[in-house]
Amino acid sequence: MMGVVFLGDRKVAVKEFPDPEPKKDEVVVRMKVATICGSDMHVYRSSKEELEKTRPKDLIAGHEPSGVVEKVGECVENVSEGDRVSVFHIFGCGHCEMCRKGYPMYCTTPGGYHALSGDVNGCMADFLLVPSWVCMELPSELSFFDGAILGCAGMTAYQILTKLEVTARDTVAIYGLGPLGDCAVILAKALGAKVIGVDVVPERIRLAEDLGLDVSINAKEKDPVKEIKDMTARKGGADIALDFTGNPIATNNAMRSVKPLGKVGVMGVGKGMTKPVIEPIVLISQGIWITGVRVSNINLYFDCVDFMVKQGISFEKVVTHKFPLEKAQEAFQLFDTLKTGKIAFVW
Repeated sequence: MMGVVFLGDRKVAVKEFPDPEPKKDEVVVRMKVATICGSDMHVYRSSKEELEKTRPKDLIAGHEPSGVVEKVGECVENVSEGDRVSVFHIFGCGHCEMCRKGYPMYCTTPGGYHALSGDVNGCMADFLLVPSWVCMELPSELSFFDGAILGCAGMTAYQILTKLEVTARDTVAIYGLGPLGDCAVILAKALGAKVIGVDVVPERIRLAEDLGLDVSINAKEKDPVKEIKDMTARKGGADIALDFTGNPIATNNAMRSVKPLGKVGVMGVGKGMTKPVIEPIVLISQGIWITGVRVSNINLYFDCVDFMVKQGISFEKVVTHKFPLEKAQEAFQLFDTLKTGKIAFVW
């Protein structure tokens, strides 16, 4: 099979690998769609020297997969050959408290945590080998594009919206209208909320508007905090603000955009996020509730899928460009411009 590997310094290569064979509790998935995630770009932009220190050599890239089950191990019961599946990209020991609660990303067993394209081969390849329990049925109403996006971005957006209990009574301000923010726009609108979006890239603002965004703000042209406060003057601010940017300025702007006792969710990760960014006086004086989400609880998958099917919504329009695997370098270069929606590899 062929698979994509990161070389460092914004270069990738498509290399040949042996076709995987499942062990007794594993599944081989024939890939149909794999999408590029914003977190992939942290690896893509790393230097060759950084990758040599932090990443196994020739590890296959990608962690947003969907496809069809090709082979199953002898003990696998939850899926069968030919099933359409979305694949969750993180798996833990399966036995600790966090894993049993659906949070394998917080697995407490030493050596129990594993992630696609983190320490095991990812999904930007013809086939993907994973434990059976991270394969989840993809209903016929949803496309393979939905399935791939659900595996990370879609469920992460759904997790934060449900955690913050977004309803039709709410005005939600979204900082960062990349693909993750776009998923949040689609889901928040389906929940009935009014959605205000903030970004600095005109192309991403236009895409979010096409996806149903109620109000857009270009932060290069206007002060987003003032604009949001003016629009929501009766309440004193947005009910909820979400930061998908990984930019400390946006994080603080999100906090300043909400009403007294408002809620803030932070998901974006950037290099600047390793430094203190939260202004305690804003939290204290306004009684703001702030929380973070890394990725979704795996058990929310079925809830999210049921919601999407019942509401008749899809993430497919978030995908703006499609590539064959052999054009991986071109695909990553285009996504690096920050002027696209999701970019997908299609088989």
